[in-house]
Amino acid sequence: MVQTMASDATTNQTNPATAPLSPRTRIARLILIYHFVLIGASCIFYILRGFDFEEFTSLMGVLAPITALYGGAVFRFLGRSITEPSLQTQNNTPINGLVKWLVNGHFIIVLSLISLKALAPNVLNFQDMTMFLTLVESALGVYMGNILLALFEGKSNGTN
Repeated sequence: MVQTMASDATTNQTNPATAPLSPRTRIARLILIYHFVLIGASCIFYILRGFDFEEFTSLMGVLAPITALYGGAVFRFLGRSITEPSLQTQNNTPINGLVKWLVNGHFIIVLSLISLKALAPNVLNFQDMTMFLTLVESALGVYMGNILLALFEGKSNGTN
């Protein structure tokens, strides 16, 4: 009986269908989900009258290009991983706590600013929110761009 339990445990651990996702895929999913959540939350706040029409269109004017930039890099990687199977198995890119903190922190800060303006307009008005969003995107955008480049760009072979 002990032997069958041990053999069941070893066969369950070697199942390739439940292989863990690569760090690249996990970060790609986070980036896409977070940006769609930001746009969705902004739409909900607009419907709930947290933003008027002009503020909402201005906010979408800030969020849409950033989402397109990050999403474009991620979708390009995902598309290349379909045509280049070697990208799916690459798991040697170092993903440390700083990268995770930066991706998660970026999302939390932007969502907090949008929520604070929509739910407490006396605390943060629209002009201040856009100023802080610009500051956050400018400061973190450089680092996020470098992360995206490092994670989702293929390694060059040295020949041009």
